[in-house]
Amino acid sequence: MKITVIGGGPGGLYFSILLKKAKPDYEVSVYERNKADDSFGFGVVFSDETLSEFLTRDPRSYDLIRTKFAYWDELDVARDGEKVRITGNGFCGCSRKTLLQLLQHRCKEEGVNLHFEYNIDDVSQFEGSDIIVAADGINSGIRDKYAADFGTKIELQSNRFVWMGSTRPLDAFTYFFRTTPYGTFVAHTYQYEEGMSTWIFETTDETWQKAGFSVTDEDYTIEKLKDIFKEELDGHGLISNRSHWRQFPVITNSKWNADNVVLLGDSKATAHYSIGSGTKLAMECAIALADSVIKYQNDIPAVFENYEKLRRNRVEMIQHAANVSLQWFEDMDRHIRHPFQQFAFSVMTRAKKVTFENLGLRDSSFTKKVLAEFNSTTADSKPDTPAAFTPFSLRGMIFDNRIVMSPMEQYSAIDGLVSDWHMTHYGARATGGIGLI
Repeated sequence: MKITVIGGGPGGLYFSILLKKAKPDYEVSVYERNKADDSFGFGVVFSDETLSEFLTRDPRSYDLIRTKFAYWDELDVARDGEKVRITGNGFCGCSRKTLLQLLQHRCKEEGVNLHFEYNIDDVSQFEGSDIIVAADGINSGIRDKYAADFGTKIELQSNRFVWMGSTRPLDAFTYFFRTTPYGTFVAHTYQYEEGMSTWIFETTDETWQKAGFSVTDEDYTIEKLKDIFKEELDGHGLISNRSHWRQFPVITNSKWNADNVVLLGDSKATAHYSIGSGTKLAMECAIALADSVIKYQNDIPAVFENYEKLRRNRVEMIQHAANVSLQWFEDMDRHIRHPFQQFAFSVMTRAKKVTFENLGLRDSSFTKKVLAEFNSTTADSKPDTPAAFTPFSLRGMIFDNRIVMSPMEQYSAIDGLVSDWHMTHYGARATGGIGLI
């Protein structure tokens, strides 16, 4: 088979490695618009779970990559000088440029044809290819050209963000929140190699405009952010790499293939950087696509059907969690007003995938702080009383707890009047101690 991959990012390269390794007789070629040593962005993040999958699939690339990782188990939430550390968050980071170079090296070892400085936006020149993989990124020209066939939907979010680097060392993944006269800013930060850390700055569009930023004025952006995050940077500067302010595009496609063209990575689906799953998503989908080609080979429709079967639900679940997370950051001016420990808890649980119980298993000292702070403002509650069982005041009415039961439709009053039937059924439910029906 002849396979053409458009885009030399982590997803496209990893797919090529796995396929060529399993099918050395296949002709696999990668076309990348940039030079071999170009890289935009700074670090990438993986979880422990993702690393285990890489070890299983290609131990050679895993061994090359893991020596370059910066590992951390802690996550810090900091707000205007206050800070709390939460343990039990196994992640690692590495330089995007290093990751690409190692994957390129593995491609060469397996016999993949690598072509750089090729800007491809038309697949007609690859008519002889059995499968064309469009792994050309968030601004995919291939996807845009066949958007109607893919059912592409792109929704720009309102928040502004900019991706930068710094020499500031970090011993934990850290969210730095800073309140300013313009509004709230947050820096998503993590170290990805010795002496280098990623700093993604984010704020609302309203705050961005009040602070006087423009999309492409990098000098002003650097100086302004250095001033806002002066304490957090601790004397270290900011490093730019085409660091223009952007708005995050949520990209979905109702169909992942059109004829013999199939989408992979950000061209197919984006996940907000706040959950650190963009590169992970691309490489895990690369595994599924390679598996599908290996299994079904020349049966191209079956290849694509299996690819979607393996990954669509998982991708949509991750996208949903990412979208919930990004919405939290879109509303951070509201969340920032919470007491600090509860605010940090809100940061940790923003995607709705992590619960109070999950956090308690990771770091019980943190959840105890959250509960103690919460109960300190609640009358007649002990420091360790679960939040659901604390009293709640609503317009002068005091409820014994915060558990609410919504009645079923059959409980609707007739002409606005309740009867003995309602009293009997409501009473039966109330005996369980529910605060409000």
